Amino acid sequence: MDGEQSAAEGRGAPARVGVARPHPGASAPHAAPFDAGRRGVLALAAASTLIWACSGNGEAVLVDGEKVAPEVIDKDPLALLPSGAIMVSRLDAQAMFRSGFGSDAARLIANLIPLGPESGFVAVRDVTTLHGGLYAMQGADFCLVAQGNFDRDAIQRAADARAVTVAGMPLVKSHYAGFDLYTAGNVGFVVLTSRTALSGNETGMRRALDRLRFSKLERSQPEWAIKLLETQNASFAVAGDLTTQPGAAAVAASSLPFVAGLRYLRVIGNFQPPGVNFAGALTYGDAQQAAAGSAALANVRSFAAMMSLVTVLFGGSIPNMQVAQSGNDVAFTLPLDDRLMRLLLGRVIDATRPAAVPAR
Repeated sequence: MDGEQSAAEGRGAPARVGVARPHPGASAPHAAPFDAGRRGVLALAAASTLIWACSGNGEAVLVDGEKVAPEVIDKDPLALLPSGAIMVSRLDAQAMFRSGFGSDAARLIANLIPLGPESGFVAVRDVTTLHGGLYAMQGADFCLVAQGNFDRDAIQRAADARAVTVAGMPLVKSHYAGFDLYTAGNVGFVVLTSRTALSGNETGMRRALDRLRFSKLERSQPEWAIKLLETQNASFAVAGDLTTQPGAAAVAASSLPFVAGLRYLRVIGNFQPPGVNFAGALTYGDAQQAAAGSAALANVRSFAAMMSLVTVLFGGSIPNMQVAQSGNDVAFTLPLDDRLMRLLLGRVIDATRPAAVPAR
């Protein structure tokens, strides 16, 4: 994908990495060179700050009817995600917390996690890595596998003692597949081991727990997506296969025009200067759709530039998004500085501040 390479090149580019390019109809997508160029990511970071629940089990976990040691659960987080994902992702949470807007990310976590210090859990200290999946099961569903350090007993005591979260939303305890789930609204968390926990909306979490009950611990993601998530020197990676849910892609295209005709999505990035850096490649059904997608991305670039005008007054900079088409593929890079990220993250914090709802 020559267009990907040219679009990704820029000053201060890190070492070259590989982004797998899926070919329609191919059983094993080929790899194409991709210059990580402007490095970066953030997506789904807010999802890492959802509320917690605790397992009623001991450390051993039942998988397909057999007791499995916690080390087996901890070893492969991707195997815990339900199959049929539209997108899968990996995030180095500690790299995000160390970024120039790490304190803003901590504010977001403080808004969304109902457990205080009495639980022994501090997200910015204890969450190290997140793997996530986005689905279209009963709407827009998601599931996250959070890894780090979880004091299961302290979290359970704190959750059981708190009928209403710090945000004023009732914390509801339920039991499913041998685990105690704690949810606020339609989002919750269940701790599997002292190193691994599941998060998501109820549908996503229940699908993941069903997978533990009835299936072997095996990855369901395609090999090209797994390779992308394992990209070295990337703090974040997202792999999307929209061919699995064409109806969901059509709905998304109504608000995100560049999704129209999109088949595969690959994004990698990091939190190096100027703040967050994205490098991605999109594969469409044909060259005409790719041209339309490239034009739509240009509109996104105009929007980003407009948003940055607010930060220019305070020393921010206009993002220099690069887009290049090559056949059915469109490559892009996008750097966002810390000031713009704090502005955008502030809006996310406001939008995700939960309101109290009646207990079910």
